[in-house]
Amino acid sequence: MYRCPSCGSCEIYPVAGGYIGQVYLCKACGYRGSLVLEAEDEPERDLD
Repeated sequence: MYRCPSCGSCEIYPVAGGYIGQVYLCKACGYRGSLVLEAEDEPERDLD
């Protein structure tokens, strides 16, 4: 699972790739770039 390095959201998707490398777009904050964070699972959420 990938995470946005700017806001930490999991709503990050690849938008370009190939010769230039992979580029990702975050739907939560609008981040666009090739740097993303990898996570094994979703963080626990506080249900209060």
